[in-house]
Amino acid sequence: MVKSNQLGFALPIVLGVLALAGLSCATAWRMQWLNQEHLAVQSRLLRYQHTAEGVFPLVVEDIIGAIQQTAGAANLRNTAGDDLQTHVFFPNTLQERDKLQKRIGEAICQAGICAPKTLANWSAQQWHSFLGNAQTVRAVDLPHSDISAYYWVEVWLNAQHASSAAIAPVSPFIYRITVWVEDAPPLKADEGNRPLVIPSNRLVMQAIWSRADSISVNGQWHSWKLLA
Repeated sequence: MVKSNQLGFALPIVLGVLALAGLSCATAWRMQWLNQEHLAVQSRLLRYQHTAEGVFPLVVEDIIGAIQQTAGAANLRNTAGDDLQTHVFFPNTLQERDKLQKRIGEAICQAGICAPKTLANWSAQQWHSFLGNAQTVRAVDLPHSDISAYYWVEVWLNAQHASSAAIAPVSPFIYRITVWVEDAPPLKADEGNRPLVIPSNRLVMQAIWSRADSISVNGQWHSWKLLA
C-alpha cells in the first residue's frame, strides 16, 4: 500500500518535470528564433546602409555632370537649354535656379531634382509620396540585385556665397541629397516585368554636400542622418 502511494506521488512529479522541461525548451527555441530574426533585420539594414552610402558618390557625379552620356548627346541634366525647353537640370547660377523653379512649378521635384522655395524637413513617409518624382539608380550600379534605390537632390542657396564672393568664390548652392533604398518588389510570372505593389522594407538616408565653387568637381560632405 505504501509502495502504491509512492508511485501515485511520483507520477505527477515526473509529469511536472517533463512539462517544465518542455516549457524551457520552447522558451529557448523562441529566444533563438527572436535572436535570428534580430540578426536578419540588422543584416538587412546594414545592406541597405552600405547600398545607400554607395549611391551618394553616384549622385555627386550626376550633379557635376560626370555621368557618361550617349555619344554625341548633350547632358540635359546639366544644361539649362533655351526657354522653349522644359527639362529639369542642375543650375550653375542663381538665374538658372529661378528657371528651374519655374519649370518644376508646384511639383517641387522632377526626375530627382528639387528646388523648393521653403525649407522642409520631411519624414521618410513624406518622401515616399515623392517616389514618382525621384531619380532611379540603375540596377547595374547597385551591389545587390534584390534591392532598388532612388534619390532626390534639393538645390539650396548657399548663405556664404554673397559674403565670400570678394575673397574666395564658393558655389552658390548647397545640395541636400536623400537616398531611398528598399527591397526590389517581386515579379508576377504572368505579367512580365511589372512589379507588384506591396509594402517593402526600406532605409532612407540624407546627406548635405557642397561644391568648392560653381564649376569645381570637388566638394565637401557636411552631415548625414537616417530618416524615420
